[in-house]
This record gives sequence, structure tokens and C-alpha cells, in this order.
Amino acid sequence: MSGQSGPVPRPGVLDIEPYQPGRSSVGGGPVIKLSSNETPLGPSPAALDAYHAAASALERYPDRGATALREAVAGQYGLDPDRIVCGAGSDELLGLLAQAYLGEGDEAIHTEHGFLIYKIVIQAVGARPIVASERDCRADVGEILAKVSDRTKCVFLANPNNPTGTYLPYDEIQRLRRELPVSALLVLDAAYAEYVRRNDYEAGLELVATNGNVVMTRTLSKIYGLAGLRIGWAYCPDAIADALNRIRGPFNVSGPAIAAGVAAINDTGH
Repeated sequence: MSGQSGPVPRPGVLDIEPYQPGRSSVGGGPVIKLSSNETPLGPSPAALDAYHAAASALERYPDRGATALREAVAGQYGLDPDRIVCGAGSDELLGLLAQAYLGEGDEAIHTEHGFLIYKIVIQAVGARPIVASERDCRADVGEILAKVSDRTKCVFLANPNNPTGTYLPYDEIQRLRRELPVSALLVLDAAYAEYVRRNDYEAGLELVATNGNVVMTRTLSKIYGLAGLRIGWAYCPDAIADALNRIRGPFNVSGPAIAAGVAAINDTGH
């Protein structure tokens, strides 16, 4: 084509609005960057020690399955490590889920004030993002279900949600799962699960254990203070874990990140 200087992205790519993180620098100090919910307490000293120790073997590829990290997570929560998939932050895992289960002509639902990454990963694979309205800055199961069509292949729900600080109780999540088509994947993004102390909340472990169309994602960026290392994990049904492991990068979690993540999870005192 005349005037074309190089390859052109496929249709839709340039319609994606890039993710805008919280500001990374401000004047003065000390500063707590609330816009990204970074912990002011820092990571576990044991995690820092493990990270520095791992730096002596940077010439080595990491374990492709992040086995030690998966086993640490499994031990902490009483899970099957084979159903855990680790990634470079839960962001990567959300993208892998979209890549595995969405495509051209499909629709995926997210809520009005949900994580901005949901829309990006949906559009990146050529699917159509559908926005469900919230009520009083709170996700509404009725609104989500009203948006379901025969093209709906995925629902992304942050529970609890940032930046609204609201959450849905377990009975509402159960209702959502029950009334969704079994062909639609329910992704429960529980990045802030550790901060909820209400008895009617459940992060998603039970639903994943008892259903074939629910995935829960978690992160070590928030309460574990390891945002700079990009460590996330997903608890999945066997078939979904298999699909994600087929398309993820073979060394998608670095050696230092694995070492620091294991130490952080095991340091419950911190």
C-alpha cells in the first residue's frame, strides 16, 4: 500500500487504550503510593534474602513449572499444586485466560468499575467487552446476568473490587455461577482477598474445587509486597490449568521471583 512504512496491526489493536498505572514519582517524601495500593510495610525480610541469594544463579533458566512456588501456595491453602498456574502477576494470567477462551465474535463481561486490564485483554484477542452497571459502586449480579448472551464466553469479576472497596458476599457469587451458562468461564479476581474480614466472603477456592467453569486469580503484589517481581497464581479446574500451561511462556516466572515468592508465603509472621 502506498505510504505504508511497515506491518499494520490487525483490526482492533489500535483501538485499545493502554493501561495507565498510578503515578510513579512525586515530590517530597516519605511517600505511600495509594494509587497502586503498594504496601508501606515492604516485603518479608526472608523474601529479600531469598531474592539476593537467587541473584548468584542468574545464568540459569528458572523451573518452567514454578514447582516450589506452586507447592508453597498449595501448602498455604490446602490445594492441589497441579491445579495452580503461576504467572508474571495475575495480569498475565488474565491475558492467558482471554487468549485460551475468547476469540473473534465472542463477548466477555466486566463491571463498570472493574480492573482496567479486563477490557484490554478482551479486546486484545478480538472479543467484545460488555460492561455491566454497578449499584452504589458495587457489582450487581442481576446486571451481570442481564448482559449474558449466547456469545458470552467469560465474566471477569474483581471481588473485592479496586478502587471501589466493595465486594459481593459468597451467596451472590454462588448465584452468579449457578445462573451463568456452563459454557461461560467465571474469573474471580481475588487480588485483595487477604484484606476482607467479613464472614460472608469467600475468595473462590470452594467454587473452583466444585465447578468446571470457575477460576480464581491471586497476586503476591499487595499484601506480600512483591509488586516489583510480578508474581501471580491461578487456581483452576484441571482442564483449564492444562489449557493455560499449553500457551503460557515456558519460563514466565523468573528464578528470583520464585525464590522470593516461596519465602514470602512461608513467612506468616511477617
